[in-house]
Amino acid sequence: MFASIAPRYDLLNRVLSLGLDQSWRRAMVARLPALGPEDRVLDLCTGTGDVALALADAGARVHAGDFCQEMVQRAPEKEGAKEHGIGWFVGDALSLPYAASTFRALTVAFGLRNVEHPGNGLAEMARVLSPGGRLMVLEFSKPTVWPFSALYSFYVFRVLPTLGRMFSGSKVDAYRYLPESVWNWPGPEELAAMMNERGLEVVEQKSFLLGAVVLHVADKR
Repeated sequence: MFASIAPRYDLLNRVLSLGLDQSWRRAMVARLPALGPEDRVLDLCTGTGDVALALADAGARVHAGDFCQEMVQRAPEKEGAKEHGIGWFVGDALSLPYAASTFRALTVAFGLRNVEHPGNGLAEMARVLSPGGRLMVLEFSKPTVWPFSALYSFYVFRVLPTLGRMFSGSKVDAYRYLPESVWNWPGPEELAAMMNERGLEVVEQKSFLLGAVVLHVADKR
């Protein structure tokens, strides 16, 4: 599904979020902990690498991976001549190729929801974080403020799939999957409980777009 939309993924993100996705990613990068010269940051479900590149621009030593090869292979092209030295890889968030306590920080933007077992994914993320390391998860959520919640529901279930098909050119109905996955996703309190059970203490949950997007910030105990 993601391979089918990879060629126009960045365009779709800009169009379907009305350009807001970039500001949400910047807000996540702004919450990086203080990094030493040897500290590394991991960006999971990196897609075409927007967050990884933003992290590198902020001075982080970055590794970035995604399950979808067609997505990841587009990322180095965007890096261009900057020579950030990002370690791009194709891999499974449920079985990371790193030793325990490898990373000072870990980011996931709009990807945890797509992991087959999110709880197991969080446990694996906690494993590779160093003690005191920071996890930042940017994810969609269901807004609860009426009437915006009704308007948002109409947009994601009626408008977004149509626009997605038009702009992606894909025969796979990826943008029908998106709203269904959002509506089945845990709310902020439930996700915080999932993190807490895996040794991650939530220190902030910041809402954007009246709760349609939430940034979850947690530190490893």
